[in-house]
Amino acid sequence: MTEHRERIVAILRDLGRPGTDAVIDYLDSSNYYTRGCYSHHKERGGLAQHSIEVYEHMCAHAGGLPAGSIAVAAFFHDLGKTRRQDGRGHGRRSLDILDECGYALTEDERTAIGRHHDKSLDFLVCPLRRALSIADCDSTGRWKRTHPKLGHRSRNHR
Repeated sequence: MTEHRERIVAILRDLGRPGTDAVIDYLDSSNYYTRGCYSHHKERGGLAQHSIEVYEHMCAHAGGLPAGSIAVAAFFHDLGKTRRQDGRGHGRRSLDILDECGYALTEDERTAIGRHHDKSLDFLVCPLRRALSIADCDSTGRWKRTHPKLGHRSRNHR
């Protein structure tokens, strides 16, 4: 878990965005580095591990997208899972946390984080959201469970 924290913090610091210190403080004070991640990555530290897997997948397969946006979307798309459910999706809760920390986001980052499980049409016009959704499905194994004959998604979406 320490290695996950060190890697995530180093990447976030390199971005140099407003609100970085506050969001790092939030990550440290929450269960981000210790909690599991529902039906996948259930083990201790699974949420951070999943975020790193999503980041690595996006770096390898989302050519042309800004590196900072890839990091932000990957590390923060499930941040809302660190808070108690309140009737809204975890993507919306993630945005609330980032807003409370004063963390600067682009509109594409907001769309990707807030709506990465949505089935709305902005999936087609927001390449960051599309890349995040595909990487998230690959990391959770959802793509392989729903499309077993097609195999691993990363070979088929370039």
